Amino acid sequence: MTEYYFIASLLPPLEIGHVPGLGFPELKELVRINLTDVDQRRVWRFLRFIDLENLRSFWAKEPFDPRGNLNSHEMEQALLDFQWPNGEDFPLFLQDYLNKYHSNEDRLEYFPLLMSLFFQYQMEDQEGFLKDFYNFQREMRLVMVGFRAKKLGRDVAVELQYEDATDPIVAQILAQKDAKVYEPPFEYKELKPIFEEYGDSPQDLHKAVYTYQFNHIVELWGGDIFTLNRLLNYVARLILCERWLDLDVQKGIQVIDTIQKEIQ
Repeated sequence: MTEYYFIASLLPPLEIGHVPGLGFPELKELVRINLTDVDQRRVWRFLRFIDLENLRSFWAKEPFDPRGNLNSHEMEQALLDFQWPNGEDFPLFLQDYLNKYHSNEDRLEYFPLLMSLFFQYQMEDQEGFLKDFYNFQREMRLVMVGFRAKKLGRDVAVELQYEDATDPIVAQILAQKDAKVYEPPFEYKELKPIFEEYGDSPQDLHKAVYTYQFNHIVELWGGDIFTLNRLLNYVARLILCERWLDLDVQKGIQVIDTIQKEIQ
């Protein structure tokens, strides 16, 4: 594994709620200049979770997260070609989804299915930090579905219809389908007081969840200093820092509108 002494020495400390000393555009440029071609492709692949979120934004005609690999024009072309700009074909699960659902309305309605397929795909083909990261993201999002279903009076079986019912996290949520209050798995117990305190305020809830994710991702670091895993960990935390701050500026109004649409 290649070690990146120079770029690692340039990464300033990150603290949620504070402006990063190195912004995301500058970090992407450092990646472009310093990483091997193979490792650059791994970073691009890591950022595909933002591209997927931006797919939803594209179909909903909402603003893009600029930290993804593609802008809206590039996304439109990629959808026409079934290919990412670097020449890599869309994975089969995405091609199948686009072939099955043709209208923007259908693609938005069944987007939870696409997210489920995305996480399956990522975790089957990853190791180290990336595997841990995607497993954490998937499980945390499922737990949040459990909380939101109770709060909004939704049928959690419908909310999780695209998930594997034998998966431990999914089974744990479904087992509480008729309970008055949702109790998360022990490893996600810290989310309960967060949702109880901030569940009525989308902005505050997302800030608290970003902070929770940031602290957890620090624990996924593993202690490597100069490796790609450490850099990917840093990228993940930088995204959270910037998203936290996005909620405090004018464009955060648009973000909050999107959040509210997602939970209604």
